Amino acid sequence: MKAERLTTDHRVLSQKLRTLWARQVKRWHTLRRSFRSGNDEDKYRVVQGIVTHLPMPDKTRFRILNWTLERLSHRQQIDVRLQIQKAQADWHAKGHRRLEQVLAGNEYPRVPSYDRPTVSIILVTKEKAHLSILTIDSVLQFAGEPFEFIIVDNGSKDATPELLDRIRGARILRNQTNLGFGPACMQAAALAAGEFLCFLNNDALLTEGAIQAALKNFESKDVGAVGGKILLSNGSLQEAGSMIWSDGSALGYGRGDDASLPQYNFRRPVDYCSAVFLITPKALFQKFGGFREEFAPAYYEDSDYCMTLWHAGLHVIYEPLAEIRHYESASSGGNDLATPMMAAHQVKFRKKWASALEKHYPPDRAHVTAARIAVHSRCLRIVYVDDRIPKRTLGAGFPRSNDIVKALAQMGHHLVCSTSTFPLLGDGYDDIPREVELFDGFRNRQRLVEEYMRCADMVWVSRPHNLKLLRRDFPSALTERTFSLIYDSEAIFAPRAETKAELLGPTTTKADSLEPSGLVEELTLAKMADVVTVVSESDRQVMLNGGVSSVHILGHRIKVNPTSSSFHERSDFLFVGSVHGSDDPNADSIREFYRTQWAKIHCETGARFIVAGFGTEQLRSEISDPSVRILGAQNDLRPLYDRARVFVVPTRFAAGMPFKAHEAAGHGIPMVVSNVIANQMQWTDGRDYLAARDLDDLANCCIQLYHDHKLWACCLENSLERVKLELCPTSFVESVQAILEKARDCTLRGVEFAKTNTLK
Repeated sequence: MKAERLTTDHRVLSQKLRTLWARQVKRWHTLRRSFRSGNDEDKYRVVQGIVTHLPMPDKTRFRILNWTLERLSHRQQIDVRLQIQKAQADWHAKGHRRLEQVLAGNEYPRVPSYDRPTVSIILVTKEKAHLSILTIDSVLQFAGEPFEFIIVDNGSKDATPELLDRIRGARILRNQTNLGFGPACMQAAALAAGEFLCFLNNDALLTEGAIQAALKNFESKDVGAVGGKILLSNGSLQEAGSMIWSDGSALGYGRGDDASLPQYNFRRPVDYCSAVFLITPKALFQKFGGFREEFAPAYYEDSDYCMTLWHAGLHVIYEPLAEIRHYESASSGGNDLATPMMAAHQVKFRKKWASALEKHYPPDRAHVTAARIAVHSRCLRIVYVDDRIPKRTLGAGFPRSNDIVKALAQMGHHLVCSTSTFPLLGDGYDDIPREVELFDGFRNRQRLVEEYMRCADMVWVSRPHNLKLLRRDFPSALTERTFSLIYDSEAIFAPRAETKAELLGPTTTKADSLEPSGLVEELTLAKMADVVTVVSESDRQVMLNGGVSSVHILGHRIKVNPTSSSFHERSDFLFVGSVHGSDDPNADSIREFYRTQWAKIHCETGARFIVAGFGTEQLRSEISDPSVRILGAQNDLRPLYDRARVFVVPTRFAAGMPFKAHEAAGHGIPMVVSNVIANQMQWTDGRDYLAARDLDDLANCCIQLYHDHKLWACCLENSLERVKLELCPTSFVESVQAILEKARDCTLRGVEFAKTNTLK
C-alpha cells in the first residue's frame, strides 16, 4: 500500500514538473516573440514584468526602466546646421534637374479644370524658378481637392517667365516689378473663385493630405484660419504654429526640434500661423481686409491678419496633419536679408496692436509652454493624469478614462493627457482626439509639474497611487497650487484588497509603495482635492462618511448598440476584460471559472468559452482546452458579441463598477454575474441578469440562461433599458461639465484646504 502511494505521489510530482516546464517554455517563447516583433511597447512590457518582480528599491527600478526606454527610442544626433545645408543642396540640385527637364523637352504641366473649385491655391514667385517648379509639381500631385491655381510673378528675371509659359490651366499674373508677397497675394485673392484661399510659398512643398486635413477644421464655424506643421529642408521642425510676445516679436514653436515629438502633434488654437501655408475662407479674407499694405512687401502680414481674426471672435488653428516642407527665405535672399525687414515691421505691428499685446506673455523661454496656446482662446487648460494613455482596449477603468478625455476635448478645452506609471510609446491617437496633447509623465514628471501644471487651470488625477506619487515627490506643487485639483478615485480599492487577501492569501511580492495602505489613506488622499469623483453611489457614501466633501458620481458612458443575431444564432459564452498581471481580478476570475465551473457548463451546453481582452493571452499557458479560446486584445469586439448567447462575469474580488458588464448589456448580451458584481450593479436578479448566490451557483445560472429562451429575451430587453436609463452619453457629458464648474467655483478655497490636509 505504501509503495502504491509513493508511486502515485511520484506520478503527481512528475505531472506538476512537466506542467511547470511546459509553462516556462511557453513563457520563453512569448519573450522571444515580443523582442522579435519590433513593437516597443511589447518589449517594454517584458522588461517591466521582469524588473517588477526583482527585489530592488523603487529608484533603482525606475532607473533601469528609463535606461530601457532610452535604448528603445535612441536617435542618432547629427549637427542640425550641417543637415539643413546638405538638404538644401539636394533640394537645389533636384530643382535644377527638374527645371531643365521641363524647359528642354515638350512637357507642359497641366492644372485640372473645375467649375467650382473648393480652394484657390495662391503662389507668389520671385526668381528661384528651380524651386518654384518643385512647388508646382507638389501642388499638382497632392492638392487632393477641386482647386484652381493662381500664380503671381513679381518681376522675375531668371527662367521663371519661361517656366510659367509652360504651365497650362493656371491663372498667371505678371508684375513688372517686385510688389512684395502681401500685395501679390491680394491681387490673386481678388480674382479667386474658390471658397477658401490657400497661400503657399514658392519654396515650399505640399504633402499628401495636407489641404484636406486643414480644410476639415472649417467644419467648426468659429475657425478663421488654419496653418500646418512646417518642416525645414532636413525634416526637422521649423514651426508648429507660432506665438506672439508682448513686445510684438514672434516665435515659431519647436524650431529645430524633432517634428515627431508629442508636443508638436496635437491640434490647438495658436496666436498665428505662417503664410508659408495658410488657409482661410475667401469671404473672411475680403471682409477683414486681408494682408494689409502697411506690412508690404513682406513679413508680419500673416501675424496681423491672424490677430484681426482673433479680435473678431474667430480661431486660428494649428493642424499637425498638414505637413509642409520649406526651404525657407529663398525668395527674400536668405535669413540675413529677411531679419532687418522683420524688425522694421515688428515696430509697426507693436504700435498697431499695443492694447491687445498687453495680454500676451513677455518674450521668455519660461513662458513657451503657456504661450503656445493662443492667448485669446477662452478654453480651460486642463492636465489629466492617469497610469497611461487611456486606450479603450486596455480595460481596467481605462474605457471610462477615455470617455472623460473625449468629453473634455469635445467641450473645447485644451487638454494635456499625461501618463504616470507607464511611458508614452507610439502615436496614441487611435482612439484619442487629435486636440488632446499626449505627454510622457513617466519620463518627464518634473517637467509635467513645473511647466504644465504651473500654467494649468485644473489638474485631474485618476487613481489613488498617482495622486500619492505627486504628493510624495512634489508636495509643494499641491500645497501651493494655483490650479483646481480634481481627484478621480476611479474606485475605492481597500475592500478589494481585503477580499483578495482572504481568497488568495498573503502575497509574497513586495507591495508597491504607491498603493494606498488602506481605506484611511484613500480618504486622506481624497481630502486633498477640490472635487472628488466616484463611479457609484455606494462609493460616494463611503467618501462622505469618511469626511470627504464635494463628491460627484461619474459612471460609465455606454451607447446602446445591440447586436442583431437571434437566440438560436448564438452559441458562445463570452468574457471580455483586461488582464494586468497574474493576480489581476480578471485573471483570477477566468482561472477559477474554468477550474471550478466550466466542465459542468460545457457538458450541459456543448458551448465554447471565448475570452478576449488586453493581456488575456498570458493565460494560454494555464488553460489548454479546445472548448476554450483565449483571443487577447481585439480591435473589434462586435463579432464576438454577435455570436455570444451569454456573457459571464465570474469576478471574485473587484472595486468600482464593472464596465465589461455594462458594455455587454449595451450590446444586447444577457449576463450571469457573481454576487460581487451584483452588489456593485444593484440590478434586479432574474429580470435584468442572473446573479449567482455564490461561485458554486454560477454554473447552474449559466446553464439556465443558456437554455431558457424566454428568460434570455427578458434579461436582454431589461438590461438594455437599464443601460439607456443609467449610462446615457449625454448625461455623462453633463456630469463632466458639472464637475468642472464645481472645481472652478472652489479653486481658492480648495488651495487653502489642501494646505491643511496634505500629509507631511
